Formats: sequence, structure tokens, C-alpha cells
Amino acid sequence: MVIRFFIAISLIFSFQGIAAQSVEQYFSQGLDRHKSKDYTGAIADFSSAINQNPENPTLYYCRGQSRLELKKYDEAIADFSQAISLSPFNQQAFFYRAKAKEQKGNFRGAIEDYTEVLKIDPQHSESYLCRGKAKHLLKNYIDAITDFDILLKMDSLNIKGLFNRSLAKYAMLDFGGTILDLERVIDLDPTHVEAFYYRGLAYIRSGKLEYGCADLYKVQQMGDTRANQWIKDRCNTTD
Repeated sequence: MVIRFFIAISLIFSFQGIAAQSVEQYFSQGLDRHKSKDYTGAIADFSSAINQNPENPTLYYCRGQSRLELKKYDEAIADFSQAISLSPFNQQAFFYRAKAKEQKGNFRGAIEDYTEVLKIDPQHSESYLCRGKAKHLLKNYIDAITDFDILLKMDSLNIKGLFNRSLAKYAMLDFGGTILDLERVIDLDPTHVEAFYYRGLAYIRSGKLEYGCADLYKVQQMGDTRANQWIKDRCNTTD
């Protein structure tokens, strides 16, 4: 998830102060262990480096990443918060603190952090996607759609943006808008089973039973059993 960023910071970040070579060694070992998915070992290495250089935001950020992988969300949030305290424009720390908050169900806190990322980098497309999804979970569908709209202005072929916007429209009973978005998703990815499923539901709920059943049969053929009950109830078959 974050290895490419780890590589970048290992190239551009220089360690200063007491026992700098030892800090670099712990840091390098921590990166290697994280990349090999030894997250407990990585945390130990980053902690040793922090003990020698407690004012280094990168070390807290990296330890936070390893803690996030272990689902130690409170500890990860604490590390990302410390990284932000030491480096207030660290957009990666804001972004992954938001991820940790999401996992704890703190969607409002996550939205606040994604907003901070976008203040630093208004072109950070993934933050628009993630903030929109968090707003959707809070049933703030209009604002969620606004975020997806911005993302799609940046990248009109973004499948995740199109699909998640369709779900927000579906929740608002905008079945026509749902269908239009999902048609684009299916054009881009004809194997997107969820797009067929929700387009089928949108067709049925907008009174276009024939089209909806066709989509749900497709979903069934693709091995997704969620369509079975709808087919049984609305398409006059038990197949």
C-alpha cells in the first residue's frame, strides 16, 4: 500500500543528530521488514529509531503505517498525529490518519483529515473519492456526489468515482442518474458484477423490469448470488 512512498522518503530524508548512522540503520531495517510484512519487527525498528531521534516526523509516519497494517488503529492515529505535529503539511500523514479513523468508524474525523489533505493538495484525487465515500456512509449524499463530481472532472474514466457516485444517486432514488453512471462503468469494465447488480435494481425500481431482470440474470451467471431473491420475486423464476 505505501511501499513506493517509503522508498521515496528513504531517498530524500536525511537523519541528523545523535547516532545518525544507527538511526538510518533502524530506519532501513524497518522499511525492509514492513515490505516483507513483518510489521511487528518494523514497529520495533522504527521505535528504536524514534528513541534516538524523537523529533523526526518520518519515523512516526512509518511506524504508523506498520501499526495500521496490524489494525492497531489508536496507536496508528497517535503516530500520524505526532508526525503532523512535527510536520504540519504532511499530507500523507493526514491521509492515512483518515484511513485509520475510518476503520474505527469515525467518519466525521476522517472527512476532516481528507479535507486537510485537499487544502495541501487540491488535486489529490483519492481524497475526493475517500471523502465522498465517508460522506455517503453518513448519508450526506448530496455532498458525497459533489466530491465524486470533482473527482470525475479530474478523471472522467475513474471507475471507482463513477460507481460510488451511482450508489449515492441510488440512495437518493435517482435511478436514471444511477443507470447512466453504471452504463459508463460497464463500458469501461464489462466484468464489474456490482455495476450490473445495481443497474438491475435501478431498472426494476424505475419500472423497467425487462432490462432489470436481464442485468440480474447476468449477475447470476457471473456467480453472484445476491441477485437470486430479486429474480425469484420480480422476474417470475426460481432459476
